[in-house]
Amino acid sequence: MNLLTKIYNGTLKIFGDMKIYKFPFFVLYDPGSYLIKGDETREVMNTLQPGDILVRGYKNYLDSYFIPGFFTHTGLYVGNVPNPDNVMLLSAAKDEFYAEGEQIVIHAMAEGVFMEDLLNFCRCDYLLILRSSEISQDNVNEVYNRALMSLGTPYDFRFDFSRYNNLSCTEFVYVCLEDVLTKAGVRLRDRRAPFRKRPTLIPDDFIDSSLEIVWQSKTIPDGTIKSIRKD
Repeated sequence: MNLLTKIYNGTLKIFGDMKIYKFPFFVLYDPGSYLIKGDETREVMNTLQPGDILVRGYKNYLDSYFIPGFFTHTGLYVGNVPNPDNVMLLSAAKDEFYAEGEQIVIHAMAEGVFMEDLLNFCRCDYLLILRSSEISQDNVNEVYNRALMSLGTPYDFRFDFSRYNNLSCTEFVYVCLEDVLTKAGVRLRDRRAPFRKRPTLIPDDFIDSSLEIVWQSKTIPDGTIKSIRKD
């Protein structure tokens, strides 16, 4: 292969890893895409049980520099939807924030609390699954219904755990599983959020507990979990 061919092939490879946004005009070079690939996504699909907590993170995303800890987001796995034991929903919440499927995650992002297919949620760089032995078939529907009642709740950009009229991702999971998480040693800690100090939770706090890690991606750097789980 001569030099010109190498340059030509290399240039096309770079073009294949570039994303262009027309408005506002922006060019992004991203040769790696998400680190979680299909084989690990299949493992997640086969491992999850309703009531499990998903904790994920990203490499080189801007919010990683503002959210303390290694992981940046949490969600609650509810499994198959519709569930015959679910509660009635407001029509507005059902239209905009409700989704059906065999494997559904409920979580809070800037748009509010909403349902999403597990495959979409797994588009990330780091991922693990937490499970509590306190969750059983007897009480999982109660957790499911609490989560449904939160659909459409606006996002809490103040991360204020003293009131739940708005919910961040960690607040949402905490509201749905408060008793379970308290028994597991998950507790609010004073942190600056975002400009004043207040009791709050970050995704790493769910890991720094007695909750069982039933699966974690191979992409998580060695020593990360040990550094989070201090005890």
